Amino acid sequence: MDILNLNATINLFSPDAIGDTLNFLGVVVQWIVTWLPWVGVGIILFTLILKTITLPLDIFSKASMRKNSLKMEKMRPQLEKLQKQYQNDQQTYNAKMMELYKKNGYSMLGACLPSLVTIVIFFIVMGAFSDYSQFANLDVYREMTRQYNAAVLQYAPEIESANLAGVRYEEGQSSDAGVIPYTRIETYTSEESLIEIVVKKSLELDKAGLTAEELDGYDWSNTDAEQGPVVKAESTEYNVKAEETLASGDAAMKAAVEKARANAGISGDANVAAEAMRIIGRAAAAEAYEEFDAGFLWVKNIWLPDTSYQHPLQQEKGIDADHYNEITYDLTAEKDAANGYYILIVISIGTMFLSQFIISRSQKAQNELQTADGRGKKTQNMMMVIMPLMFGVFSFFYSAAFSIYMIVSNLYSIVSTLLINLVIDARFKKKEELEIQAKYNQRIPQSARKTGNERKGGKTK
Repeated sequence: MDILNLNATINLFSPDAIGDTLNFLGVVVQWIVTWLPWVGVGIILFTLILKTITLPLDIFSKASMRKNSLKMEKMRPQLEKLQKQYQNDQQTYNAKMMELYKKNGYSMLGACLPSLVTIVIFFIVMGAFSDYSQFANLDVYREMTRQYNAAVLQYAPEIESANLAGVRYEEGQSSDAGVIPYTRIETYTSEESLIEIVVKKSLELDKAGLTAEELDGYDWSNTDAEQGPVVKAESTEYNVKAEETLASGDAAMKAAVEKARANAGISGDANVAAEAMRIIGRAAAAEAYEEFDAGFLWVKNIWLPDTSYQHPLQQEKGIDADHYNEITYDLTAEKDAANGYYILIVISIGTMFLSQFIISRSQKAQNELQTADGRGKKTQNMMMVIMPLMFGVFSFFYSAAFSIYMIVSNLYSIVSTLLINLVIDARFKKKEELEIQAKYNQRIPQSARKTGNERKGGKTK
């Protein structure tokens, strides 16, 4: 449908034309995110649920990596000796290192497989989350469009209860195939309404110059191709009845008419009446936006990045410029305001760096000893900087919701890593103590380990 014209005709918009529907995973994400009244808290809840689901795999992977790190630390003297011996021969060093791995029960496979499964789950769910982010970002425009239409149509009659005030036909140009398009224009009105509805139906026939009486003989409600000519999809316009609108006792309409008369370039009862209807619709759309809260903390629209060059209301893909300009007409300040101030982006980079730092420290031995020349440590240090910066760049292109997800995910990972390391270290230490005690028991004779009180024999005074 066309945008509202500056005359007595009003064409409304279709909210269903904005965006796509959600798939099953998208609906699940929607249910979790919108379960709470605060969308930001809903995203936090979504993140915690996802991380908790993958926690068993995460525990297994991190526990395996920590055990390997402790085993590597135990092998440090031997590996450092091999590093000096094969500093320029990585291939031989790898072979010798694998022999030590086998001897000490070091396994890289146990840590890698759970991590791969976790990554696959992450990308699947994040794909659904990204789809929902796009869907939710357009949902505000859908609701604004619905409220705009409803505000205008409250002055229009229902076709079922309206009177058919008139019918006329228009004949189009014949196509190369000899098909002539005809348009049937039906006008519905009622005494109580301020708007009359104009319904247009089109039909293609193979005869030119048909009269109104002849065209009346066709079934203009027919939609079955097997029964004959098919009426194409209806289009609807809304004609404002100028005299009735300007004389309306409705307080909101009176105020809108006064505002329309004051607008520069609006003159004539018909144009003033149509502009008054637009004013009513714009106010309803603005009110819908205020009620449709997508903000969180300082971010005004959580489905857009936390940046100052993004604005809470901006033209999205799937919304034409005329549609966007009309339903956001009364929201100039929101269209020019900064959506955020980069705070979530900075926090996401910081938490990612801290998470990488803790993981790097827990795998210190692997980083230092897995290569003959110690390059593994340099690579890990580079990754500790590259990974946070990479996700920081993502935060500039994705929504603030993505930044919130990354922050919560990083904090969850930090806490779980520290707790897992604490438990594994304690168990490893206990195991080492038992091994030392076992070696001691093998070396010292049983009689030498007995205390003085346990020995028998001899005289006592």
